[in-house]
Amino acid sequence: MSASSSGPVGSWTGTVSYDKQVDAYTANFADDGSVSMDTEKSSGSGNWTATESDAFHFTVREVFKGQQISPTGKTVAYIQIEVDARLSGSEFSGSGKATVYGTDGSVVYSTVAETTARRSG
Repeated sequence: MSASSSGPVGSWTGTVSYDKQVDAYTANFADDGSVSMDTEKSSGSGNWTATESDAFHFTVREVFKGQQISPTGKTVAYIQIEVDARLSGSEFSGSGKATVYGTDGSVVYSTVAETTARRSG
């Protein structure tokens, strides 16, 4: 993995919108290509890579804090997030897909996600 320190390295606060919901999050992108993310409902880690001088792709697998029931009524184990983002000064915005997995490893559902964030450190 190639990670550039000129990319999203540092701490960020943002929001993600999906299925008529908005969740706040904090994220930390490291220069080794790793990323960690926390929300009120979940926390997780993953990887990021630069795709252009002002763009990057990241994936995060988030595990829920406590039991989470999906809109389809199934118990959720984790969510896998894939986002393509673009930097603009001290902000980034992006879109991608969130795939929710059940406790048996099956896909419960997928949805489109939009995010914006501001550098916080």
